[in-house]
Amino acid sequence: MFQIKYCIFVFSLQRHDMKILRILLITTLLFTVSTTVDAQKKGKGKGKAAIKQKVEKMVVTEKDLMFENMLESMQRVFIIDSVVVDKGRFLDHIPLPAECGKLIYDNEQNGIVYVNGFGNKSYYSVADSIGNAAIYTADKLDGQWTTGQTATGIDAGNAPNYPFMMADGVTFYFAQKGEDSLGGYDIFVTRYDGETGEFLKPNNIGLPFNSKANDYMYVEDELDSLGWFATDRNQPEGKVCVYTFVPSRNRMNIDTEKMGDEEIRNWANIASISATWPNKKARGEALKRLAKMKERTNRKQTPAQTGFVINDATVYRSSAEFKSAAARNLFEQWILAKDISEKEEARLENMRDEYSKANPSKRKAMAATILEKEKSLEKMNVQIKADEKKIRNLENESLIK
Repeated sequence: MFQIKYCIFVFSLQRHDMKILRILLITTLLFTVSTTVDAQKKGKGKGKAAIKQKVEKMVVTEKDLMFENMLESMQRVFIIDSVVVDKGRFLDHIPLPAECGKLIYDNEQNGIVYVNGFGNKSYYSVADSIGNAAIYTADKLDGQWTTGQTATGIDAGNAPNYPFMMADGVTFYFAQKGEDSLGGYDIFVTRYDGETGEFLKPNNIGLPFNSKANDYMYVEDELDSLGWFATDRNQPEGKVCVYTFVPSRNRMNIDTEKMGDEEIRNWANIASISATWPNKKARGEALKRLAKMKERTNRKQTPAQTGFVINDATVYRSSAEFKSAAARNLFEQWILAKDISEKEEARLENMRDEYSKANPSKRKAMAATILEKEKSLEKMNVQIKADEKKIRNLENESLIK
């Protein structure tokens, strides 16, 4: 007995023939399956076992239909490199710089803990006694982590895991299973609403980041314009492929109307990373940027060259000189915050320069982004000044004792 779900497809005759052909193909398969099942029920023809096997092979699932639908809005991605590694050590191949946060293996929960660049907020997945998981978040206050609270808005029934929060503290990526996933884990994105304290409804980020296999751990280094994601598509058991890519400031979809069906599916399956390169020069520049970022990340933190003034008679040049543990921790976060602020200021200056040379329509599209960046940077610098004063007060209190 086979249960077949019928779907009605509505489309415009002005759309490209390839889109229509894919829809007709799915509809034909559904009709063929339905007809074959009816024939089997009535006992018509010979070889019922063969008919049953044929039907099983031809059944079109909801996931198949979801995949076909996603092909129409597939994102253009510039992938610069890839490496196949053991699943248990794939984080070793995501060289995330400290200012973007830290990713830690959680062996007890079989998941990942993300700690932000300031070291004062974390996100992680916890499973209960019957296997249901949820994303939790915790804050670090006075050197101690608070009790984790569930991240409201992210469905605990879909085994959410692999969290990552962007440097803006708003854009949140994670992976989950469920009816909105193509198969196994898919990568989703949501945004944190500071007014309500909840996350908005998550959205599947689509192809080619996701597939019918397991896709997870989306990470982005906005400062260096680099990103990574992991997938076990086309990999043997226990192995995953980690892709390094260049994130797009504004999402660009592939113009599938100018492609054949095979080419479209090759893009979806990432059959060739070189096919994603705008040109060899662009790939070379991205690799140089990646090398510089790794070099910077591997260097040990150096003392502030100009020193940090504690009082009229005392200047510190490294965190090791602090007597107060609270002041020391805040000082280390302050250094990271200043680094982020300087890089954001440089990025904003580049955007302003690009804006001055852009045509009116592009200026209109860029204006909101620039204003948002300016407000975010202003807020960050106010906090940096406040932290600087707090560090000085904490340390002076410790010196008086």
